[in-house]
Amino acid sequence: MPSIARLGALRNSGIRRVPRLLQAHRFYATDIEDLKKQSDSTEADNSVSATGVIDKRSNEVLLYYSFATSRNFIKSYLSRLALFAPRYSDEQVKKKVENLSSPLPQGSTLTEVVALARDSGAFVKYQFPQDETARHFIDRIRNNVAKNEKENENAISRVFDYLTDRAPKVYSVKGVPWIEDLKRFPSPKLAIKFEGDPLTEEELYVLFRRYGLIDDIKADPAESSVLFHHIRAATCAKHCITGMQLNNGKTTIHIQFSPIKRKNYLVDFVSNHTKISIPIILALLAGLAVMVFDPIREWFIEYKITHSRHTFDHFKQNKLFQLLYIPYKSLANLVSNSYDYIDTQLHEVVGTNDDVSSDTQSIDEIKKESNMFWKERLEKSKQLKLWILENLNSFIIVKGPQGSGKEEFVLDHTLGSDDRLNNKILVIECDKLSKARSENSLIGSTASQLGYFPVFTWTNSISQFVDLAVQGLTGQKSGLSESKETQIKNMFSLATQSIRHICETDYQKYVKSIERRNKKLKDDEKIEILRQEDFLSQHPESKPIIVVNKFARRADVHSNDFIYPLIAEWASGLIQNNVAHVIFLTADVGSLQHLNEALPNQVFKDISLSDASMMSSKQYVCDVLNVKDSVVLSDCLEPLGGRMLDLQAFIRRVKSGEDPESAVTEMITQAAELITTFFLSNQRIDKGDNNWNSAQVWLIMKLLSKKESVTYNDLIKSPLFKSSKETMDTLTTLEKFDLISLKRDKGVLNKITTGRPLFKAAFENIIGDLRIWKLYETDYLTNLINLEVTKIQKFESELSGIYKINNKLDGRIDYLSKKIEGSNKKIVDYEKEIADIAAYQGDAKSHSFLGIF
Repeated sequence: MPSIARLGALRNSGIRRVPRLLQAHRFYATDIEDLKKQSDSTEADNSVSATGVIDKRSNEVLLYYSFATSRNFIKSYLSRLALFAPRYSDEQVKKKVENLSSPLPQGSTLTEVVALARDSGAFVKYQFPQDETARHFIDRIRNNVAKNEKENENAISRVFDYLTDRAPKVYSVKGVPWIEDLKRFPSPKLAIKFEGDPLTEEELYVLFRRYGLIDDIKADPAESSVLFHHIRAATCAKHCITGMQLNNGKTTIHIQFSPIKRKNYLVDFVSNHTKISIPIILALLAGLAVMVFDPIREWFIEYKITHSRHTFDHFKQNKLFQLLYIPYKSLANLVSNSYDYIDTQLHEVVGTNDDVSSDTQSIDEIKKESNMFWKERLEKSKQLKLWILENLNSFIIVKGPQGSGKEEFVLDHTLGSDDRLNNKILVIECDKLSKARSENSLIGSTASQLGYFPVFTWTNSISQFVDLAVQGLTGQKSGLSESKETQIKNMFSLATQSIRHICETDYQKYVKSIERRNKKLKDDEKIEILRQEDFLSQHPESKPIIVVNKFARRADVHSNDFIYPLIAEWASGLIQNNVAHVIFLTADVGSLQHLNEALPNQVFKDISLSDASMMSSKQYVCDVLNVKDSVVLSDCLEPLGGRMLDLQAFIRRVKSGEDPESAVTEMITQAAELITTFFLSNQRIDKGDNNWNSAQVWLIMKLLSKKESVTYNDLIKSPLFKSSKETMDTLTTLEKFDLISLKRDKGVLNKITTGRPLFKAAFENIIGDLRIWKLYETDYLTNLINLEVTKIQKFESELSGIYKINNKLDGRIDYLSKKIEGSNKKIVDYEKEIADIAAYQGDAKSHSFLGIF
């Protein structure tokens, strides 16, 4: 415990000690003053801004003015930037100090003001008269400040200043202040270092209590600390006491702000438990990613849907864009023009045609093709538009074989020709999704179809490693790694939000226009504003049109089979929420099962497209080739029918120099090779859909080579097509791969035709080849023999069971015996036919076995 005399000396170390300190400073200079004197000897600028130390003579006194509390640490940090620097200068602070401290005692002057914007205060140096003590002078200054502040404030301001501690205060500076601009910001805690003998807690309390309420004191010989209740008190104490000498110069105090290390028990608990902290961190990161990227992705999806309103030509009208684009275009033209001579010589050597003429020719060809389609499908196009504009459950299905021009019919002829319907279209190519071989490829393809950007496919691999690491640390998965089904579903959900936002945007425009109009009308003439549902029902053009192209029953990659049910469910949600029109384009009738499951109580509106007529096909080919119709051309086009893909392939061959007969013959040969390789030999990479055998395909080919169509009842007479379910699965799969086409009457399968008109000629070509005919006819009869052998084994097994139980079932035994005898007779006939086929050397087309089941 310190002695009473020492405490009293410390208690008097305030104002009474100032003259003694001044004398001590004058005769016993500190290390800082010695260093300053040595460094100032050769410098011209020795101001406080350059050295950080205020010089003071014997008849001067240094005071610290505190104008407000320093609680805004953000403002303190920003004050270091020029943009957020204080807008008042030292002169303004000096004027404020003069107003607060006036009137000054006679003979005294204000000699220097050093403003501290960071600490909301200022150092003020006065020169006082020789006949007055420093203590008396400081008392008069304090009284003037308190009096002037009261006169300038009203009662409300006084209460506010009292509650917020904003009243100005004046303290005498007892030490040697160090005015620094380091990145050390005010704190209620002061770190105190002693040069010499340390002070005890009681001594520190006596020394610091006059500046404000103290919460805690820790005395330590190496470094003590004082925790004030307010930052303002700590700021004043730091500036007034640092550098002060006590105990006759044996102790010097050095003070700095010390940041308070606060302990958050909740944060510590979470960070010390990985099972809690890692999932929380991942959830926060995922939430932040959603908040940042989802609005961007939603905008890009809207941009893709409303592409016609945001084309490149639209931005060309912007003056700022023109200012940047015109110099770029000029520079690009200057660079590209240097290659004109080389390009010209290259064209002359190679002998290529001019690009402009080829482009013009392709445009003419497209126009002729469009005219052909338009003439035959005009009524169906009108019907499709009517269904959309009626706006009643616009869930439309456009069916037709592959190559029948479904996409051109919908996008170009129907939607593209109507300004009301071509502004908001989103086309989804399902085949690009179903063919994706990897998860990243599927996500990238889906994002491309929807306009979903940005997409980070590489995060899937990282998330899997993170999920594995978290599982190793915590024993459970973090859930960061999502399946591709979930990711694709989330992408389509965001597309739904974008579509809904497009509808809301049009509705808001409608509301604003009605409100502007109502301002000009009387109350009884004002127009009623419709609800959004009613508005969309009356304005079908406000809803986007979603075109789902190449919709199928199964995907090419079996792991992507979930795509088609997901798209069907997504489209049904759009229809049920009345935010879009949906048009499905499909060549696979089995895909309707997904739509029936998505909308079980919905009657779909469907349009069936068939191949073009022979007359239109001839006219199209003649127009493109610029030739007249002839018997030779008619004979060549007859195998092709009206399938646009085959007609275009024929035109390309003729243009390349082939004569029409050779072109058709080569196309038939290629189609025959495709059939034998794909359907008869089953040489497929993906074996999942091979639910047919070569004998079944061979039988269908023989029947369709002689007839335009085969009834379903005739087909199931063959032993190869007995089970109705397996037969329907086989026929549906063959229809999917375009070998055959199934015709239904009232939803029931009625007829079977070739999938492409060219395939009928290919069937005849295959059967007409004696070597191939012998091979597959023998295989066909062998399959029939195997079926009969299986039947006989079944009947014999039943007979064996009857004889074992010794029951006399004469009727059943006779029945089975006749069945065995009938099957055995068929086997003998089939074997005889196989022997005849092996010995036959004539024309396969005229052989009597051609129509045998």
